[in-house]
Amino acid sequence: MIDQITPFKTQKVLDICSGIGGFTLGHLISGGFETVAFCEINQYCQQVLNLRFPQIPIIGDIHDITVESLARVGVTEVDGIIAGLPCPPFSLAGKQKASQDERNLFGEFKRIICEIRPDWAIVENVPGLLTAEGSEFFRSVLWEFAEIGFDVEWGIVSAAQVGAVHKRERVWIIAYSQSDRRDTSWNQYSPSGTNPASVGGGDAGNFQKHRLTNSVYGAFPKPASSRGDDRCTTGLDGCLLKRAGLDYWLTSATVPSFNRLTCTEVAALTLSCQREYHQLWAEYQAIRRQHKQQLMALGNAIVPQCAALIFDQLKIILSQQRKNS
Repeated sequence: MIDQITPFKTQKVLDICSGIGGFTLGHLISGGFETVAFCEINQYCQQVLNLRFPQIPIIGDIHDITVESLARVGVTEVDGIIAGLPCPPFSLAGKQKASQDERNLFGEFKRIICEIRPDWAIVENVPGLLTAEGSEFFRSVLWEFAEIGFDVEWGIVSAAQVGAVHKRERVWIIAYSQSDRRDTSWNQYSPSGTNPASVGGGDAGNFQKHRLTNSVYGAFPKPASSRGDDRCTTGLDGCLLKRAGLDYWLTSATVPSFNRLTCTEVAALTLSCQREYHQLWAEYQAIRRQHKQQLMALGNAIVPQCAALIFDQLKIILSQQRKNS
């Protein structure tokens, strides 16, 4: 189905909360998109982005993103915005403070959309986003997208769906406008007579499309097979192999395994073996500390193959819009 979509112009993309670039790697697999600027505050992640994409400017703080700041780094056109917004406010492993958490950046994300007025936006986060504050937070996110004139589709995609051995479920939101916003007031598209309580949740593995008047369910396009079909992986390999100097980055976060012994097992060793064991354990801990930033960046990274599926879905949406125009 992807091969039959109507061609469209290359989309200029602003990548927010970029991490180590997993979102952008996803659209390089899918094709048809070009990242024109990153926004990332973490210095280690900035180093990785500079290594991977030396030609793409980086704005360090999301609060600094404006039309003017983008122009200063040479960006005068943005068709879409992608964002892997911080997940701790919504993670089931945390306190789920959501709107009360200072790390919640959905407000800043809306501000940027209202100022830049892109045609579409994609957000990635943890499944806890759907249930935070009794699902009221996610309901408010959908309603705010509707207020500024976007239709919305969302769903949960797991890394296992693209062949990974781990689950790593993430919520993906695709928001898109049916109209050309660049020369039009946003207020013209604000919904009237729409009840925010009618904007509900989505099913795992499916995207739920919300128009201002009705809801239509549609199956999310999955890869041909979660095992044995490595189209996405092969595409990612091609992207990486075209960029020199990545060998160091790809291996620098690797930490050797360590078979830790119990206190009883250590006591059963000879004194010399105990000393050797404690020395090896100290070295292992030093390596872990040295690679903490790398490990955190990898742990927070977006799976590019999952992002590629989302961009494939967006291409279908854009193609349908072009056919209807």
